[in-house]
Amino acid sequence: MLENNTTTEQWLLLIHPVGVGLSSQFWDRFIRDWHSTKTSPSLCAPDLLGCGTAPCQAQPLTPEDWADQLITLIREQDNGPAVLVAQGASLPIALAIVARAPELVRAMVAISPPGWRVLKQAFPQDRAHLLWRVVFQGLIGNLFYRYARRRSFLNAFSKNNLFARTESVDEEWLEMLQEGSRSMETRWAVYSFLAGFWRRDWEPQLTGLKIPMQILFGANATGIGSSKNWDDLDQRLKTYADKLPNASISTIPGRNVLPYESTEDCVTCIREWLFSLPE
Repeated sequence: MLENNTTTEQWLLLIHPVGVGLSSQFWDRFIRDWHSTKTSPSLCAPDLLGCGTAPCQAQPLTPEDWADQLITLIREQDNGPAVLVAQGASLPIALAIVARAPELVRAMVAISPPGWRVLKQAFPQDRAHLLWRVVFQGLIGNLFYRYARRRSFLNAFSKNNLFARTESVDEEWLEMLQEGSRSMETRWAVYSFLAGFWRRDWEPQLTGLKIPMQILFGANATGIGSSKNWDDLDQRLKTYADKLPNASISTIPGRNVLPYESTEDCVTCIREWLFSLPE
C-alpha cells in the first residue's frame, strides 16, 4: 500500500527479488530507514505474484506477468508516474513495465543488477519449458524446494552468495526466508526464475531507455552461480558505464542485497539521486 506522507509528487515502487522465501518483506529495513525523515517520497512494496501472500497458479511466470500485475497497481494508486526500484534480477520486470506502459514510469533504480552478459544472453525457451515439465513441476521440484527452504541451506546460500559479511546473515533474515517459503505454492515463482523464463536479450530495451536511471553496486558485488566467473566488479562497472553513459552509477558497501545489508547507505544514495533530478 502506498503511504501518503510526502510533500513531493515522487513515489517509489519497490520490486523485490524472486527467490526462496523472498517477498515484499525484503524491503522492511529499507522502508523503516526511508521513513526516518518526513521529506521522503512515498513507497509502495507489493508482493510479486507467487511470493509472500500473492497467489500463483502452478504455471510459469514471465517478467510480463509480473509487470502486468504492477502496472495495474500503479494505475490503481493514481499518483502519477512511479520511480521503479528493482533489486537484482528483478530488473527485467521493471524493463517490461517500461515497455508496456512507459507513461507510468518516471525513473528507474537498479540495485545490484546482473552482469551485462547475463542480461544479454538469451536462454532457449524450449529448454526452459522442458526444465519446468521434467524437473520443477514434478516430484524432483517438490523435494528440492523442501530442501532449499531448510534453515541450514538458506544460511549457507546467503553467506556464500548474497552478503559481504557473514555476520549480517542474522536471525531476522533467516526467519523471513523460512516464513516466506513455508507455503509450497511459493515454489512456482522461484522455479519460473530458475527455469530461465526471464532470460532473454534485454540489451536493446536497457540501452534504449529515455528516463533517468541510477545503478547501485555493492563494493563486494559478485555474480551468482556460473556468472561468478564472468566478470569482476571493475569489469561490470566499466561495461555498465560504456553501455549506459547517461546513467548515474555508484558503489556502496555490501555485496548483492544492499537494501538489507547496507540499508542506510542504500537509502542515502537513492534519496540524494532522486532529489537531484529535475522537476
